Amino acid sequence: MASIVFGLVAIALGLWGLSTWWWSVVEVLRGVVPLLLILIGPVALGAGITKMRENSEVEAVLASAELDDADGDVLKQDTV
Repeated sequence: MASIVFGLVAIALGLWGLSTWWWSVVEVLRGVVPLLLILIGPVALGAGITKMRENSEVEAVLASAELDDADGDVLKQDTV
């Protein structure tokens, strides 16, 4: 019961503080958003590069498997 009361009081105080110091909140967001973009950008870039490398490796393996098929048989795929 105490946690419910504490939660309601915290929400009420948070809304009051947000409305009272709105421009301070906006200033903090103006400072935090660029920092988050700088931190998240390299992570997204690394994920994209890794995915491109994986796709090119898969294509290379498939191409070499097709070249290794000397009899001209169609490659059989495992079906589940």
